[in-house]
Amino acid sequence: MTTMNSRTGTGAVAAAPAVRLLSKITCPHCWNICHPEDILWISSHPDLMGDPVLGAEHPARFLPSRFTVGGQALDAYATVCHRMACPRCHLPLPREVIENTPLFMSVIGGPGSGKSNFLAAMVWELRQRLPAGFSLAWSDIDAAANHLINGYEEQLFLASDPDALTYIAKTEEQGDIYDVVKIGGQSTAYTRPFLFSLKPTPEHPRFKYSAEVSRVVCVYDNAGESYLPGADTPARPVTQHLGKAQMILFLFDPTQDPRMRAQCGAFSNDPQIKAGRKTLRQESLLNEAASRMRRYGGLGPQVRTDRPLVICVSKSDIWAPLIDEDVMKEPYLPAADSSRMQVDIARIKRISGKVRQLLLTTTPEIVSMAEAVSGTVIYVPVSALGHAPEPHPNDANLLAIRPRDIRPHWVTVPVLYALAQWTSSKLV
Repeated sequence: MTTMNSRTGTGAVAAAPAVRLLSKITCPHCWNICHPEDILWISSHPDLMGDPVLGAEHPARFLPSRFTVGGQALDAYATVCHRMACPRCHLPLPREVIENTPLFMSVIGGPGSGKSNFLAAMVWELRQRLPAGFSLAWSDIDAAANHLINGYEEQLFLASDPDALTYIAKTEEQGDIYDVVKIGGQSTAYTRPFLFSLKPTPEHPRFKYSAEVSRVVCVYDNAGESYLPGADTPARPVTQHLGKAQMILFLFDPTQDPRMRAQCGAFSNDPQIKAGRKTLRQESLLNEAASRMRRYGGLGPQVRTDRPLVICVSKSDIWAPLIDEDVMKEPYLPAADSSRMQVDIARIKRISGKVRQLLLTTTPEIVSMAEAVSGTVIYVPVSALGHAPEPHPNDANLLAIRPRDIRPHWVTVPVLYALAQWTSSKLV
């Protein structure tokens, strides 16, 4: 870490408090690594518009030479600036990104796998569960960057009419989940990350070490089609976050596999397992993601990564009877020495083993592919909705849910298990 003191506009040293900065900063947009002194600021004066990387409609970026007593840069018209940007892609860098250690997480899933439902449920449940149960605050760093997932949460959990059918539209390959920049004359589209702050609350035993243990959680989501062969190009490196991700979540949808549908059909009437539903070779998608992970991470074609891979087996409310475990009950227990909760690691590992065995008997190619990708694999049952959807009255092929019926299960487990097992922050 480095520290930085503010300067006045005249260059005199001011008695401003030192600010802790990361010695090296990774841009969550383009993954460029830079130093604090290279960070650009975004002009505030309305006449300073036009940026060579982002376009004429964006404020100019600049490397400052003048600062206020409080450490804010002054632009060319001596207007106080409040926002910073990456020196390469010029996209905004929230203050937390240059002060707190990042945790990069890539979420992979095929078209129609329910990835958007899962992300919405995961984020919503983390917001609700962490403050009271774990003395942690999970919050948006940039509401504008997170507006898409915030909209998903509102649809599912804050609906004005909880009895009205709703659904999340599929993630598109174009649109506002990407930022287009022009670097060296080449237009390039980058995946826009969802950015969250994870920090201890005053009740947490490590609150006084907040500066060291707080994390910026960067979550990447792409349309399932982005993982098809040939979909990632120099002009659209939309899955290159796989090279930086410290944890990969692969959402396996059993209802897209006819073998799993056949087993569940013996005891479930869920419309997602009816004959004729979409079938997808999900191991092919995982294989393609693994190839890119190795390529962008500088690994050989047969090398297993040491980064954890979480196989999230979705829609567990349907297939739960196939294993002799209660996968509806959350795996958290009261900590022996405090009022906080703790992650039940032993139970998660036990259930992971049983889910792995189930997949070995039904979809063995998923297990073999996953364990060829990573030396650390865990299998987690998740249910974003916890309830069967129903055909929409306006389109029988479209499945929708009533918000009052939504009961997520285990959607927070991948993040909390990762914090407990794979990070040094000791937040959980």
